[in-house]
Amino acid sequence: MRRFAAVSTCHLQGYEGYGRRMIASFDRHWPDAVTLHFYAEGFSPDLASARIVPLNLLEACPQLVAFKARHKHNALAHGSKRRRRLEFRVRWRERKVRLRLAEWGQGFRWDAVRFSHKAFSIFDASKRAGADVLFWVDADAIFFKVLPLSFLEGLMPSDCLVSYLARRNISECGFVGYNLRHPMMPAFLGEFEIMYTHDRLFKEKEFHDSYLFDILRKKFEKKGCRTYDIAEGVGLYAPHVLINSKLGEYMDHLKGDRKGQGVSSPDELLVGRRGDYWIHTPRT
Repeated sequence: MRRFAAVSTCHLQGYEGYGRRMIASFDRHWPDAVTLHFYAEGFSPDLASARIVPLNLLEACPQLVAFKARHKHNALAHGSKRRRRLEFRVRWRERKVRLRLAEWGQGFRWDAVRFSHKAFSIFDASKRAGADVLFWVDADAIFFKVLPLSFLEGLMPSDCLVSYLARRNISECGFVGYNLRHPMMPAFLGEFEIMYTHDRLFKEKEFHDSYLFDILRKKFEKKGCRTYDIAEGVGLYAPHVLINSKLGEYMDHLKGDRKGQGVSSPDELLVGRRGDYWIHTPRT
């Protein structure tokens, strides 16, 4: 049996709003042998469980501190610099190439600093956890059913580099598996980290972690690395891909306005579900 670990991070406001609940639900429902490395940004979490490993994000990740300092006054790195750029669109059926002027640089898709906390937490945990497989879990997730070790085994096939939730455009990276024993994983995470430490991410079309993850995933797939879509194609038609994947039997992902509701809407489920979480979980 392989060794598993998980990693997550958030700031104090996020911890008070949803992170503490995620950690408590993790402690109740994940196998006892699995630790959660939780990187707290600028605060000391009140964690009681011995298998929840609290870490000071800024102390553990000096390269993150350097990245944030380097771009403290860089509006582009915070997704607040609106620009226009020329983009080419290929219409294959019409055999035409269209040139258009597109808005670019403003919004979460370009907020490199915001998503750098997640990236550097993964980089550090991959070296610190001593695991065979590392799972990233967003702090706004919640677990409501016991996950057996056999389920975790199935989430990360041993011959695959990463497991993730594929969508039509950008992957959902609220839950991602990293096979730390794959021979190409050091190169994968090394290139991922260099994107930040050498500011190479700013050469890409978007700067958030999911976009960068997809760039590297596709690059390593071309090198022959196998990857695993946890959703097994569901993301091609399900907007809320996580709850419609096999993960939805055990967890919910309270992205965006769902945090205020306390649960994803059952209307977002496009697949059948056993159990009463989706029916009886109260809105808060």
